[in-house]
Formats: sequence, structure tokens, C-alpha cells
Amino acid sequence: MAKKILTPEAREFAKVKRFIQKRFPGAYTIRRHDNSFAVVDGNGRSIVDPELLLPPAPTVREAWRQAKYTNWFSNMIRKSANAFDESKVYTSKRGDRSTW
Repeated sequence: MAKKILTPEAREFAKVKRFIQKRFPGAYTIRRHDNSFAVVDGNGRSIVDPELLLPPAPTVREAWRQAKYTNWFSNMIRKSANAFDESKVYTSKRGDRSTW
């Protein structure tokens, strides 16, 4: 059987889809009433955070890109919040006596 050759766009789409489906098993695309597309998790909840105010995705590829961006952004915010947690900063400064 011959190996399928993917275009660069198709390869990128497959990569984005794998990224999201790894984090949200059962994720799939839906078409909304306004003819835009969205990616939802296995329970039917939207993966794209509405607080980010992203425009409706006109294509399936754009919907998956938005899902990846939302996931990346949420992860970055969570990591930043953990890194600058007040209790962690306080305990790390307490241990460093050179600044006293």
C-alpha cells in the first residue's frame, strides 16, 4: 500500500488535531447556527474559552487552530500564576538571607 503524501497545510492540521485530541479525548468539530465552526470536547463543551473573545471560526481548520491557541494560552496563564504564587515567592525570599 502506497504511503499518503500530505500537503504542508494538511500536515499542520493533523498536528494541531493530534495536539488537541491528546488533551481532550473525543474532541470533534461542530457547525454552529451562524455557519461558523467550533471544537468541543467529548462531552460537547466548547474547548475555546469565551473570555478570549476570539471571532467565530469560518473554517474547520481555523476552529482547531483556535482550540490549540486557547489551550496554549490557558496553560501559559496557569504556569505564570503558579510561578508567581505569593506563598512561593515569600518562602523563597525567606530562605535567601543575603537580601536581609
